Amino acid sequence: MKYNINKYIVLPGLVILFISAFVSCKKFLTEKQVSTLTQNYYNDESGLTSLINGLYVYSRVKHEWEVNGARLIEPETDAYMTSAAAYAQMTSANYGTNVSLIANNNLTNFLGSANSNYAPMGSYPHINNCNIALDVIDNVKPGKYGTDETFRKQKRAEILFLRAWAYYLVSNQLGDVPLLLTPKREDNGIYFYPKAKLEDIYKQIIADTKYAYENLVTTSTERGRLTKWAAGHLLAKLYLNRAQAAAFQNSSENHLKMLFKGNVATDLDSVILIASEVITGKGGAGALAADYWTLFNPAVSESGAQHSEVIWAAQFDINISLNGRFGGNRSCNYHVGDYTNQTGVIRAMAYGRPFGTFKPTDFAYDNFRDKVYDSRYYKTFSYEYISNAASLAASTSFVWNAAAATWWNTNKPAGEPTVSATAPAPNNKRIIPGKRALIYIENQKDEALDSTTVMSMPFQFMVRWIRSASTDKYYYRLWHNGNNMGLATGMVAPFLASKKLVDPTRGGSSSEANFDSENGTRDAILMRLAETFMIRAEAYGRKGQYAQAVADINVLRQRAAYKGGESRPDVLVQWEPKASLLAASEKIPPYAANGDAYSKITVTENHFTPGTPQALAEGYIPTVTSKADMFVHFIYNEKAREFLSEGVAWEDQHNAGILYDRVVYLNQMASDKTGLWPVAANTANGNGQDGNGKGQMKKHYTFRPWPNSYLVQLTDPDGKVFDASARAAYQNPGY
Repeated sequence: MKYNINKYIVLPGLVILFISAFVSCKKFLTEKQVSTLTQNYYNDESGLTSLINGLYVYSRVKHEWEVNGARLIEPETDAYMTSAAAYAQMTSANYGTNVSLIANNNLTNFLGSANSNYAPMGSYPHINNCNIALDVIDNVKPGKYGTDETFRKQKRAEILFLRAWAYYLVSNQLGDVPLLLTPKREDNGIYFYPKAKLEDIYKQIIADTKYAYENLVTTSTERGRLTKWAAGHLLAKLYLNRAQAAAFQNSSENHLKMLFKGNVATDLDSVILIASEVITGKGGAGALAADYWTLFNPAVSESGAQHSEVIWAAQFDINISLNGRFGGNRSCNYHVGDYTNQTGVIRAMAYGRPFGTFKPTDFAYDNFRDKVYDSRYYKTFSYEYISNAASLAASTSFVWNAAAATWWNTNKPAGEPTVSATAPAPNNKRIIPGKRALIYIENQKDEALDSTTVMSMPFQFMVRWIRSASTDKYYYRLWHNGNNMGLATGMVAPFLASKKLVDPTRGGSSSEANFDSENGTRDAILMRLAETFMIRAEAYGRKGQYAQAVADINVLRQRAAYKGGESRPDVLVQWEPKASLLAASEKIPPYAANGDAYSKITVTENHFTPGTPQALAEGYIPTVTSKADMFVHFIYNEKAREFLSEGVAWEDQHNAGILYDRVVYLNQMASDKTGLWPVAANTANGNGQDGNGKGQMKKHYTFRPWPNSYLVQLTDPDGKVFDASARAAYQNPGY
């Protein structure tokens, strides 16, 4: 048999055997080299079982590597961006051609690429393996697969779901893609892969996911194994995606027309029906984590059984040898900025590895409209760091200057020591080991803090807007020494980072000796019940049933609200501009809430009714004026609050047809709009806050380019290589 593993779709998947063993409630996938494996291996019961279990490796694709799925799922949306300016600005070299970095790197790997030591990764190698499994389970039916029809249907349902999942992910990126439903076991030199219409792809994956929903079990003792509720969640989302784009069939905007997936009048009803069954089957609102942080706190989420709110998660393990090609969940490396620069903080497992690859936009912070009563803001971000230096002499802290020392000595809290800029080293260092080293406040220009106060603290105080009392000038993101930070200034960190993915057992244990390891061990949540509520809420709202939609949204708001007796962070109480709203008793340590704050953040129809104070406070983009449109954008504002950095934003906004508008109006680094943002005194020659967008986002960027390395391998049905005109016709519009 002949193989050409350089061809993306011709990938038999036989070089590596994936051996899966489900132990206790934890799923383990290991990769084992098998040099003599042939197609016949899959024709017996154990071989087919190994193949099906191995298909679960694809569940990791969103979180394994920034040069694969991790860059495709969150950044360059309204609320998230790449830290490196060229990516964040969406330049042509990074996003705009078939040889751009997004094409050559991410799309090449996402479609499928070979490796001499591991199984080919990517959507189409996985799809072909699914097709091999389906062929065997339907036609060979070895062992139990031929004697136990219920068992066979359950396993067939897993295969169909995992194939549908791949088509869902790859079509999100590229739109029309080849729809391959039969296995290809050898390379005949013909690489003719015409694209199927998205409408036909959705018909297929809805049918496959429906089969999975009807045949999968409701519970499994094997952590990570698919259940009926995972299939139902995806099925509801597929119906919603098709309904979202139904009106785009004849759109004059090509990037919207390309989203059309069919027009089925009952789709929204199907969303509501299936989502309701999932919600009820999982246990309703009571199945949600009582405390939002529980879902992401590794001390809780990685111990014991998986929380009932989690419907499906990609499995990684503390034993990194079981985690395959990339050694683990690498997303733990990409979201934490540099917290060590002159802070007296040494890189530590508990704080995470500060690659700082991706970061929130200003909108991401501002979108939390009520940081005082909605606990999700402070439970999402690493708002404070404590110096962990062994001694003051060993500390990397910046030092006092005369003006700051004078101010501090005059205004310091009672009991704090006097400081001196002229004290001999290391006593002139500002940050004391074991004390506060770095905090963040994301305020608005009209909430600017006094610049002298901010610059005179015994810690680094990162405040977005400060104002000089002497000059009345406003400054945007100044570092402690007055250097410009943020936007395109070249200094991307420190920044207020998501802490949801920090992994204190990276590399296999909590030992600080593992700090340089990129191998995350935490499971990666792919679906959770909170999203099912939001999927149903959107369907209700799109039908004009706003009361039902609001009820679903408020299920999440009830969980988000600070509860009576729950302590707020002292950073919030001391520095948040709206902390003045708190009762006097809530401003006394330990800053316990007097009662449940749900009434302060309850959603009503006013939040998306034009002209109301609540709608004005929501900050809708200027293209959104009707109640129906405001509702849709409120849903995605709320999803950004609930799911920030969890890897669903890009695909969700893309399928809703709102990605371009939300990026150009809310993501300043990617936008080419002018005059939308407040202006600072420190414009940094146009690279800083001058009120203008810094980017090159274009409508056709809402679909990705087919990489040249894929296109040049395509042939016609007779094996004749595509010429330039054929490749251009295959390519997505605009590239």
